[in-house]
Amino acid sequence: MPAAQQVVVDALHAAVRLHLQAIEHYQTLSEHLGRWGYEKLAHKYADDVTEERDHLKKCLARLEYYDVQPTYEHATPEWPRHDFEGILSANYSLETAAAQAERAGILTCRSVGDELSAMVFADLLEGSEGSIREIEATQKVIEQIGLDNYLSVQV
Repeated sequence: MPAAQQVVVDALHAAVRLHLQAIEHYQTLSEHLGRWGYEKLAHKYADDVTEERDHLKKCLARLEYYDVQPTYEHATPEWPRHDFEGILSANYSLETAAAQAERAGILTCRSVGDELSAMVFADLLEGSEGSIREIEATQKVIEQIGLDNYLSVQV
């Protein structure tokens, strides 16, 4: 097994923490919105949990390649209950933080010649940037048609 550069391990651990937080974040959102009666949103966030788990698996596989024990500590997800626009804002902050960490991970890995780890981060970044675009589009739709109209079709 090859020795990992500590900066790569640190970047992977940061990604693990962010993805664990995102899994918990989107899982609780899915349950909360399902209780509100917004089944489409609940299903959408359940799908996000699946995507985040896939991203987590990629980080864990890379740490395993280097025979490094992952750390499972992460920040507690925070989002405002009963405030969908606030939820979108919290999601945007989470995805933006992930994208920043993934961009940094790409640069870090490439600086030490670890292109395969950089490719893992590039794949993760593609997902985060897609989520950011989706959140921005949802915010634009809400701006155009109003929150009540948007939520009415999410039942």
